[in-house]
Parts: sequence; structure tokens; C-alpha cells
Amino acid sequence: MTDILAKVRAVALLLPEVEEGADNGEVAFLVDGAAFARFDGDTVAVRSDDGWHRLENGDTTLIEDRVARGWELTAPARLLEAGGR
Repeated sequence: MTDILAKVRAVALLLPEVEEGADNGEVAFLVDGAAFARFDGDTVAVRSDDGWHRLENGDTTLIEDRVARGWELTAPARLLEAGGR
């Protein structure tokens, strides 16, 4: 496991109703069955406003913000209305 996957996993699994699973055979983090972050073997991509953004193994705060934003873009309205993260 890479450091970036461990960081993303630690952040993602704190968010409401997130499950670790698979998306097209890749490790993925899902909310309501939809992927918002996925690991493709050497990098992690997170859903963003304009598609998917690849994360670099760097600033932990940036990783936390990007993962949380990906969750917000993917989570169903009922979770967002309940206060989200």
C-alpha cells in the first residue's frame, strides 16, 4: 500500500456512509454506491468539479480537502441536508 492510499483511506472512512470497495477492479471509496475516490495502482484520483483530479503524495491538508470535496459532489442530498461532514 502506498502512503497516499493510506492517507486517503484514513480521511475517506471518516466521512458519513463511506465504504471501501471496488470500481472497475480498482480500490475505491464509495458513498451510496458511487465512487468519489479511486486508486489505480500508483495514484489516487478524486472526483472534482470538473471531472477527476489526481492526488500527489504531498500536503495532507490538500488531500483532506480534495477527498471531502469529492464526497460532497457524490453524496446523496439526504446526507448533505443532514449536515454532511
